[in-house]
Amino acid sequence: MRILHTIPGRNWGGMEHRTIEQVRWLAGHGHAVWLAAPDDGEPFRRAQAQGLPVIAFDFDRPWKTATISALRRIVRERRVEVIDAHVTRDAKAALACLDLCAVVRSRHVNQPLKPSLIRRLQWRLSDHVITVAECTREHLVHIGLADPARSTSIGGWADERFFDLPDPVATRSRLRGEIGLSPDAFVLVCVGMLRPDKGQDHLIRALGLLKRRGLDFVTVLAGSATAESAAYESGLAVLAGAEGVDVRFLGYRDDVSELMQMGDGVVIPSLTEAQPRVAVQAFATGKPVVASAVGGVPEIVRDGETGWLVPPADPSALADALALLVGAGPEVERVAAAARRLAEQAMRFDHRMAQTLDTYRAAIGRARTRLWPRVAP
Repeated sequence: MRILHTIPGRNWGGMEHRTIEQVRWLAGHGHAVWLAAPDDGEPFRRAQAQGLPVIAFDFDRPWKTATISALRRIVRERRVEVIDAHVTRDAKAALACLDLCAVVRSRHVNQPLKPSLIRRLQWRLSDHVITVAECTREHLVHIGLADPARSTSIGGWADERFFDLPDPVATRSRLRGEIGLSPDAFVLVCVGMLRPDKGQDHLIRALGLLKRRGLDFVTVLAGSATAESAAYESGLAVLAGAEGVDVRFLGYRDDVSELMQMGDGVVIPSLTEAQPRVAVQAFATGKPVVASAVGGVPEIVRDGETGWLVPPADPSALADALALLVGAGPEVERVAAAARRLAEQAMRFDHRMAQTLDTYRAAIGRARTRLWPRVAP
């Protein structure tokens, strides 16, 4: 299959990480695949550093004649069969290629959209819609942006690094030594960009409540701030000092699987999410998860079965759930084991990519049979 992924932005986050992982998998499994992204952004730089096939492309003005002409030229020259557009700007430009290839529109976030005639037209012209959570797909169908028969939810995955833990004991000891943590400290791992919607401030307040109850946790925050959220990151450090809690700011990390092995639990305090891959990764490593009950999180984190759910922006409820990780040994082990089984059955990378390829095939089939514009076989 010949696939073009497009990212119009320059920042780095979960969507960009997921997309580049897809590009890498597709290239490694014999598909002709490219990523088109601005060459002054992090997605382009990281893909290029990994040796992936990248094309410098500026989507800032998607309806500009030069933008459309350049994208059409890429599709023709590389004989692209399907474009997978991941944000709004690139999706708009991709629609100008409907006579050349299939167009898939991926939706990675769970924020509600307001329907309008123009927006409905733009979404319904796509050959297929992929969402990362079922609740997102249902919302798009409900407001008329997605056709139930031409939309699919494909959740997060964990690659084999999270399932195949070569020496967890040695990894735990090594990383704790590098970060300066004692062997017997109870360590929480929180992975995500440092920005208000990720809720790290509520986590720090929950840690303060726990400290006042006599429970001392060490928390590592693995993630960086964007230029827009730099002040938020500074505020988190100030808040941690005021609460008197031990929070380590590690910045962006490529060794999340090892960090999870080092920790005793994973916490996801987000205010909004589609379906966080961090939860799936924690499942695969066998670590218990406490998460906010937002978006598609309850689709995989089932309270008391595969993790624990709390209301968002509620430090008190979050503190209560985190305290369970320390005091309910056999129960925590049971829940973590159930989550691991779920990940093994349905959340491996190969399984999710098989679903994705089936969706691409459906989109290509639809593109070749629609009345207009019609794609030649």
